[in-house]
Amino acid sequence: MDPSGRIAFRDMVEARIAEWQKNIATLGQKIAKTRDDPEASEKLEALKGRMPLLEKKAREATEVPDESWPDFKSDADLVLENMGWLQSSILKRLG
Repeated sequence: MDPSGRIAFRDMVEARIAEWQKNIATLGQKIAKTRDDPEASEKLEALKGRMPLLEKKAREATEVPDESWPDFKSDADLVLENMGWLQSSILKRLG
């Protein structure tokens, strides 16, 4: 497999990690300012918990064997999708 696609994927995941770090900080501030919402706080912790997995995916992206790449990419995409869902859910709770 052409390594440029994997490098681009890794770069995209790293950019998303930086974006998520900012989003998590902003959501934490909103939760603290608006009200103490245990469910929103729980979802924020779940969001934070996905970060190490996403960081691991970024580190491993260029080293995955060709036969494992589709599953690897699918797993990474699911983590990103789940993080988006958690963020949307938190924002809905906060109004």
